[in-house]
Amino acid sequence: MLKTVRLIFMILIITILTACNNNNQETTEKPENKKVEESQKTNEDSMDSNPIENSKKIREITPELVKDIKKILIDDASKLWPSFNNEDKQILLLNPSNKMAYLINNQKTDIGPKDEVIEYSTDSIKDTQLLVMPFQLTTFNDHPTYVFNLEFVSSTGEKAYETVFKFIVHEGIHILLQSGGTAEGLGTRAETYPEDIDSRYYRNEMYQYLKKAIESKNKDEKIDQIQQAVYFYELYLNSNKKNNDQDGYDNIEGMATYLESKAYQMIKHPDASTKELNELTAQNIIDNFIPADQGQEEVLLMKGQEFYDIGALAIASAVELNLNDKTILTASPLGLLKSEFGGKKAEGHQNIKKANEDYYNSYNSKLKSYVDDIVSKQKDNQYVAVRIPVTIQNSSAMYEEMIVEYQYKGNPAEIQTTTREIILPDTRIKLNKMKSLSIEAPMEDLEDPTKMNPNTIMGYTIVFVPKKDIEFSQDKLLTIQSDNLLIFDAKYEEKDGEYQILMN
Repeated sequence: MLKTVRLIFMILIITILTACNNNNQETTEKPENKKVEESQKTNEDSMDSNPIENSKKIREITPELVKDIKKILIDDASKLWPSFNNEDKQILLLNPSNKMAYLINNQKTDIGPKDEVIEYSTDSIKDTQLLVMPFQLTTFNDHPTYVFNLEFVSSTGEKAYETVFKFIVHEGIHILLQSGGTAEGLGTRAETYPEDIDSRYYRNEMYQYLKKAIESKNKDEKIDQIQQAVYFYELYLNSNKKNNDQDGYDNIEGMATYLESKAYQMIKHPDASTKELNELTAQNIIDNFIPADQGQEEVLLMKGQEFYDIGALAIASAVELNLNDKTILTASPLGLLKSEFGGKKAEGHQNIKKANEDYYNSYNSKLKSYVDDIVSKQKDNQYVAVRIPVTIQNSSAMYEEMIVEYQYKGNPAEIQTTTREIILPDTRIKLNKMKSLSIEAPMEDLEDPTKMNPNTIMGYTIVFVPKKDIEFSQDKLLTIQSDNLLIFDAKYEEKDGEYQILMN
């Protein structure tokens, strides 16, 4: 259970957020307004005070989002996936900048009609922790509630609605459908330097053969392509232990990706048959492919998308071939296809092999520079490490570039470049595209890891700062002001060669 909770709180989601499952919050809130109508108009007066660029678009699409999310995740949940049932659950969509909140599928009859949508002003929500987390499962008005904060998703461009809708569904699948310990025992998603070039090649071949299986209209040809994908899957698993450890991510992210695409097709094509819906879903996944090698061969998956795209296409094939839905929900997608159809030797594609080798040789050079920068600062006497505690309420962050495995003083760590605000009892700390180390805190002493207060320390961010940039006051408080890091009057202690910021 501990690993599952850590995954939910700390793991990188390529969409740029970390998840939080904070089940101990219990709130009863009463709305300022009544049931939202589909024709409701947004309040234009608050636009000038909105601090985020995409607020206007969010406000425009919210009424439609509310209607569609209710249809997909509540009313038609079992059509999305047979075992999906959220009749007794609520969904709370928040947009604090516009002071808007919508409680979907209300279960508390003394505040409004049961199973309907209730509109709130966020000013009436007393539990402010709800307003600062990207998404979570909590207790709201005495009922389990999936809370999603719309401020944490970008909504610009032609596909703004599709992007936001899919994001809500994707995280909803993780929280509402996959909440059963499926993340237990999985390895880190961080990069390993040097990157295993052969493993990346095997993964790209898996994607190509799965794509061909989807595009084939003949069942025997489809199975033939799947068997060749399985051949590269076996090579991939046998390459190194990390590949085996990460195998379950194809299910976790693949299922959420498959169902977000299916949900969107259910909205766009409400009269589609089951067969048509499956085909539309698979094609939507393929159409969203973004090559890592843009402007070149354009055949390589982005490494961070492998779990999503490969897993989703494998699940699409399993659904199309009528495999057991209960097994599909929890099994390794390629492992399931292997057990059903076996594998056969595949020749592969020379253009993919060459493109992969060229791309990842260059990629490894970038990884080396990324790691060397931290190594040099750690050894440089002109720099000092500053250790910052990260609590549950500060667990979300915007990630730049890559996340790479590292060893810091003999402990596992990850090199990250993040933008985040860390709020501590006596100070606020801001990182702006700051390269740092992330280390998990020991949590074994917690009796129930799912019931933590907002100040529970999840880990530490360690930044390396030029000594000349640090100011110390007469009250022994630490201040750092730079383009990447702002710390004002923080309590600290000097320990183990670090300046360690204190919680109180």
